[in-house]
Amino acid sequence: MDRLLVLWDVDHTLVDVDGVGREAYDLAFLRLFDRPVVHQPPMAGRTDRAIALDMLRLNDVTSPERHLEAMRAAAEAALDELAEQLPARGRALPGAHEALLAVHGTAAVQSLLTGNVRRMAEVKLGPFGLMKYLDLDSGAYGWSDTVRGHLVHVARAAAAGRYRRRFPGSRTVLVGDTPLDVEAALSTGAGVVAVATGRFSVEELRTAGAHVTLENLADTQRVLEAITEAGR
Repeated sequence: MDRLLVLWDVDHTLVDVDGVGREAYDLAFLRLFDRPVVHQPPMAGRTDRAIALDMLRLNDVTSPERHLEAMRAAAEAALDELAEQLPARGRALPGAHEALLAVHGTAAVQSLLTGNVRRMAEVKLGPFGLMKYLDLDSGAYGWSDTVRGHLVHVARAAAAGRYRRRFPGSRTVLVGDTPLDVEAALSTGAGVVAVATGRFSVEELRTAGAHVTLENLADTQRVLEAITEAGR
Protein backbone atom coordinates (compact mmCIF):
# COMPACT_ATOMS: atom_id res chain seq x y z
CA MET A 1 0.00 0.00 0.00
CA ASP A 2 3.06 2.21 -0.35
CA ARG A 3 2.47 5.68 -1.83
CA LEU A 4 -1.31 5.46 -1.93
CA LEU A 5 -3.69 8.24 -0.98
CA VAL A 6 -6.72 6.56 0.59
CA LEU A 7 -9.79 8.79 0.82
CA TRP A 8 -12.78 7.68 2.88
CA ASP A 9 -16.37 8.80 2.64
CA VAL A 10 -18.05 9.51 6.01
CA ASP A 11 -21.81 8.88 6.06
CA HIS A 12 -22.80 5.22 5.68
CA THR A 13 -19.18 4.26 4.96
CA LEU A 14 -17.52 4.94 8.32
CA VAL A 15 -20.48 6.03 10.44
CA ASP A 16 -24.26 6.07 10.59
CA VAL A 17 -25.49 9.17 12.43
CA ASP A 18 -29.22 8.52 12.08
CA GLY A 19 -30.00 11.50 9.87
CA VAL A 20 -28.57 14.12 12.22
CA GLY A 21 -26.91 15.91 9.29
CA ARG A 22 -30.22 16.37 7.50
CA GLU A 23 -31.79 17.60 10.73
CA ALA A 24 -29.03 20.22 11.03
CA TYR A 25 -29.79 21.57 7.57
CA ASP A 26 -33.53 21.56 8.24
CA LEU A 27 -32.98 23.49 11.46
CA ALA A 28 -30.64 25.93 9.69
CA PHE A 29 -33.28 26.62 7.04
CA LEU A 30 -35.97 27.15 9.66
CA ARG A 31 -33.84 29.62 11.57
CA LEU A 32 -32.80 31.58 8.49
CA PHE A 33 -36.17 31.80 6.76
CA ASP A 34 -38.65 31.30 9.60
CA ARG A 35 -40.40 28.42 7.82
CA PRO A 36 -39.78 24.69 7.60
CA VAL A 37 -38.28 22.80 4.69
CA VAL A 38 -41.08 21.41 2.53
CA HIS A 39 -39.14 19.90 -0.37
CA GLN A 40 -36.10 17.80 0.55
CA PRO A 41 -33.22 17.50 -1.93
CA PRO A 42 -31.55 14.13 -2.52
CA MET A 43 -28.49 13.71 -0.32
CA ALA A 44 -26.80 10.34 -0.92
CA GLY A 45 -23.29 10.86 -2.25
CA ARG A 46 -23.79 14.57 -2.96
CA THR A 47 -21.77 17.46 -1.61
CA ASP A 48 -23.16 19.76 1.06
CA ARG A 49 -22.76 22.69 -1.31
CA ALA A 50 -24.99 21.00 -3.90
CA ILE A 51 -27.49 19.91 -1.24
CA ALA A 52 -27.73 23.40 0.26
CA LEU A 53 -28.23 25.01 -3.16
CA ASP A 54 -30.97 22.54 -4.02
CA MET A 55 -32.66 23.00 -0.66
CA LEU A 56 -32.79 26.75 -1.21
CA ARG A 57 -34.02 26.45 -4.80
CA LEU A 58 -36.61 23.76 -4.13
CA ASN A 59 -38.04 25.79 -1.27
CA ASP A 60 -38.40 29.00 -3.28
CA VAL A 61 -35.54 31.05 -1.87
CA THR A 62 -34.61 33.73 -4.39
CA SER A 63 -30.94 34.17 -5.33
CA PRO A 64 -29.92 31.01 -3.43
CA GLU A 65 -26.19 31.57 -3.97
CA ARG A 66 -26.41 34.69 -1.82
CA HIS A 67 -27.57 32.59 1.13
CA LEU A 68 -25.02 29.77 0.86
CA GLU A 69 -22.55 30.98 3.48
CA ALA A 70 -25.33 31.75 5.92
CA MET A 71 -26.73 28.24 5.39
CA ARG A 72 -23.33 26.67 6.01
CA ALA A 73 -22.75 28.61 9.21
CA ALA A 74 -26.27 27.91 10.48
CA ALA A 75 -26.01 24.20 9.68
CA GLU A 76 -22.66 23.92 11.45
CA ALA A 77 -24.10 25.66 14.51
CA ALA A 78 -27.16 23.39 14.46
CA LEU A 79 -25.03 20.26 14.23
CA ASP A 80 -22.90 21.45 17.13
CA GLU A 81 -26.11 21.64 19.17
CA LEU A 82 -27.24 18.19 18.04
CA ALA A 83 -23.81 16.63 18.61
CA GLU A 84 -24.61 15.55 22.16
CA GLN A 85 -27.15 13.12 20.65
CA LEU A 86 -24.58 11.39 18.45
CA PRO A 87 -23.20 8.86 20.97
CA ALA A 88 -26.72 7.53 21.55
CA ARG A 89 -28.14 7.86 18.05
CA GLY A 90 -25.05 7.19 15.92
CA ARG A 91 -22.45 4.48 15.58
CA ALA A 92 -19.25 3.60 13.83
CA LEU A 93 -20.07 0.98 11.23
CA PRO A 94 -18.74 -2.55 11.80
CA GLY A 95 -15.05 -2.76 10.96
CA ALA A 96 -14.56 0.98 10.42
CA HIS A 97 -12.24 1.46 13.39
CA GLU A 98 -10.19 -1.62 12.54
CA ALA A 99 -9.94 -0.69 8.86
CA LEU A 100 -8.71 2.84 9.61
CA LEU A 101 -6.22 1.52 12.14
CA ALA A 102 -4.92 -1.04 9.64
CA VAL A 103 -4.43 1.51 6.85
CA HIS A 104 -2.87 3.89 9.37
CA GLY A 105 -0.25 1.21 10.00
CA THR A 106 0.86 1.21 6.36
CA ALA A 107 2.79 3.78 4.32
CA ALA A 108 -0.42 5.13 2.80
CA VAL A 109 -1.67 8.67 3.38
CA GLN A 110 -5.20 8.42 4.76
CA SER A 111 -7.82 11.14 4.74
CA LEU A 112 -11.42 11.96 3.83
CA LEU A 113 -13.23 12.71 0.61
CA THR A 114 -16.69 13.54 1.83
CA GLY A 115 -19.71 15.54 0.83
CA ASN A 116 -19.71 16.98 4.35
CA VAL A 117 -18.44 20.39 5.26
CA ARG A 118 -15.20 19.71 7.14
CA ARG A 119 -16.57 20.87 10.50
CA MET A 120 -19.58 18.59 10.12
CA ALA A 121 -17.37 15.62 9.20
CA GLU A 122 -15.33 16.23 12.36
CA VAL A 123 -18.45 16.40 14.54
CA LYS A 124 -19.81 13.16 13.07
CA LEU A 125 -16.55 11.21 13.45
CA GLY A 126 -15.38 12.61 16.76
CA PRO A 127 -17.61 10.67 19.20
CA PHE A 128 -16.50 7.37 17.71
CA GLY A 129 -12.73 7.85 17.94
CA LEU A 130 -12.09 7.72 14.19
CA MET A 131 -10.38 11.05 13.50
CA LYS A 132 -7.09 10.09 15.10
CA TYR A 133 -6.24 7.81 12.16
CA LEU A 134 -6.84 10.47 9.49
CA ASP A 135 -4.78 13.36 8.17
CA LEU A 136 -7.73 15.69 7.68
CA ASP A 137 -5.59 18.35 5.97
CA SER A 138 -4.94 15.95 3.08
CA GLY A 139 -8.60 15.46 2.24
CA ALA A 140 -11.41 17.32 0.49
CA TYR A 141 -14.78 18.45 1.76
CA GLY A 142 -18.20 19.15 0.39
CA TRP A 143 -18.22 22.92 0.50
CA SER A 144 -15.48 23.16 -2.12
CA ASP A 145 -17.65 22.22 -5.09
CA THR A 146 -21.06 20.97 -6.14
CA VAL A 147 -19.44 18.13 -8.13
CA ARG A 148 -17.98 15.33 -6.04
CA GLY A 149 -15.40 14.38 -8.65
CA HIS A 150 -13.82 17.82 -8.43
CA LEU A 151 -13.00 17.10 -4.78
CA VAL A 152 -10.54 14.42 -5.90
CA HIS A 153 -8.33 17.10 -7.45
CA VAL A 154 -8.56 19.17 -4.26
CA ALA A 155 -7.48 16.22 -2.11
CA ARG A 156 -4.62 15.26 -4.43
CA ALA A 157 -3.29 18.81 -4.38
CA ALA A 158 -3.57 19.02 -0.59
CA ALA A 159 -1.80 15.69 -0.06
CA ALA A 160 0.90 16.54 -2.61
CA GLY A 161 1.61 19.79 -0.81
CA ARG A 162 1.91 18.08 2.55
CA TYR A 163 3.90 15.01 1.51
CA ARG A 164 5.88 16.36 -1.44
CA ARG A 165 4.72 13.60 -3.72
CA ARG A 166 1.94 13.16 -6.22
CA PHE A 167 -0.88 10.61 -6.17
CA PRO A 168 -1.88 10.30 -9.84
CA GLY A 169 -4.41 7.87 -11.27
CA SER A 170 -5.11 4.85 -9.14
CA ARG A 171 -2.49 5.93 -6.62
CA THR A 172 -5.54 7.66 -5.17
CA VAL A 173 -8.21 5.25 -3.89
CA LEU A 174 -11.69 6.30 -2.80
CA VAL A 175 -13.74 4.20 -0.38
CA GLY A 176 -17.46 4.99 -0.39
CA ASP A 177 -20.97 3.62 -0.46
CA THR A 178 -22.74 5.34 -3.37
CA PRO A 179 -22.60 5.39 -7.18
CA LEU A 180 -21.52 9.04 -6.92
CA ASP A 181 -18.40 7.92 -5.02
CA VAL A 182 -17.73 5.52 -7.89
CA GLU A 183 -18.37 8.21 -10.49
CA ALA A 184 -16.00 10.61 -8.72
CA ALA A 185 -13.22 8.03 -8.87
CA LEU A 186 -13.82 6.97 -12.46
CA SER A 187 -14.01 10.56 -13.70
CA THR A 188 -10.58 11.32 -12.22
CA GLY A 189 -8.78 8.04 -12.90
CA ALA A 190 -8.76 7.09 -9.22
CA GLY A 191 -9.32 3.60 -7.86
CA VAL A 192 -12.49 2.92 -5.92
CA VAL A 193 -13.66 0.41 -3.33
CA ALA A 194 -17.43 0.51 -2.91
CA VAL A 195 -19.07 -0.84 0.22
CA ALA A 196 -22.75 -1.79 0.41
CA THR A 197 -23.25 -0.27 3.85
CA GLY A 198 -25.65 2.44 2.69
CA ARG A 199 -28.74 2.32 0.49
CA PHE A 200 -27.02 0.74 -2.55
CA SER A 201 -26.42 -2.97 -3.05
CA VAL A 202 -23.22 -4.67 -4.12
CA GLU A 203 -24.77 -5.28 -7.53
CA GLU A 204 -25.73 -1.62 -7.96
CA LEU A 205 -22.25 -0.49 -6.98
CA ARG A 206 -20.65 -3.02 -9.29
CA THR A 207 -22.89 -1.88 -12.14
CA ALA A 208 -21.81 1.71 -11.45
CA GLY A 209 -18.26 0.60 -12.22
CA ALA A 210 -16.60 0.09 -8.84
CA HIS A 211 -13.23 -1.62 -9.16
CA VAL A 212 -13.86 -3.66 -6.00
CA THR A 213 -17.09 -4.11 -4.05
CA LEU A 214 -17.52 -5.27 -0.47
CA GLU A 215 -20.57 -6.03 1.62
CA ASN A 216 -19.04 -4.09 4.53
CA LEU A 217 -15.77 -3.31 6.30
CA ALA A 218 -15.97 -6.16 8.81
CA ASP A 219 -13.12 -8.22 7.33
CA THR A 220 -10.09 -5.99 7.87
CA GLN A 221 -7.72 -8.10 5.81
CA ARG A 222 -10.14 -8.11 2.89
CA VAL A 223 -10.48 -4.32 3.15
CA LEU A 224 -6.69 -3.95 2.90
CA GLU A 225 -6.61 -6.31 -0.06
CA ALA A 226 -9.43 -4.41 -1.76
CA ILE A 227 -7.66 -1.04 -1.38
CA THR A 228 -4.43 -2.53 -2.68
CA GLU A 229 -6.26 -4.06 -5.65
CA ALA A 230 -8.03 -0.81 -6.50
CA GLY A 231 -4.74 1.06 -6.23
CA ARG A 232 -2.91 -0.93 -8.87
